[in-house]
Amino acid sequence: MMGERNFWNGMARLAAGCAALAASALVIAGCDMDATDFRALSAGDAAPAYVAPTLAGDTVSLADLRGEAVLLNVWATWCGPCRREMPALQAAHEEWGDEGLRVVGASIDRRTARSQVDRFVEDHGITFTILHDAASEVTRAFRTAGVPETFLIGRDGTVVHRWVGEFDPTEATEAARIRQALER
Repeated sequence: MMGERNFWNGMARLAAGCAALAASALVIAGCDMDATDFRALSAGDAAPAYVAPTLAGDTVSLADLRGEAVLLNVWATWCGPCRREMPALQAAHEEWGDEGLRVVGASIDRRTARSQVDRFVEDHGITFTILHDAASEVTRAFRTAGVPETFLIGRDGTVVHRWVGEFDPTEATEAARIRQALER
């Protein structure tokens, strides 16, 4: 009984200390974030500003893509589910690219893995836009939970849908979501 009480008292002190440390870090950093900055993005939210370099060395900005529906996939070469969904993302690019869907893959592989990203894209015949975001800016901007994670962004720049984990954009329900975003 006494040991259990000491355990829970210790846990309460630990939690209070962690909360104080987090609050201090925000004050020291001069951060003006509110609680909504930490929640996951969902349908209806404005897509955050995001800019990253392509494998060809150009820069892509979501702001520059406004007017197109964007399927933004956050992935990495070391992620099995990411690798498995790439053919379906390529199929979506081929199916709806001429209708205004822009498929963009944001690789969060480290800078030293650039050759692996290039090789993966070449070996799998990926022709949609691939960004190499070695600093993982996309994960902070979109508040991702992991990889793969995909966002359908409407022509107006708002998030239409968010998929956490592997998905197939050519599956009937998902394809209907994409078609609907293209019609807006």
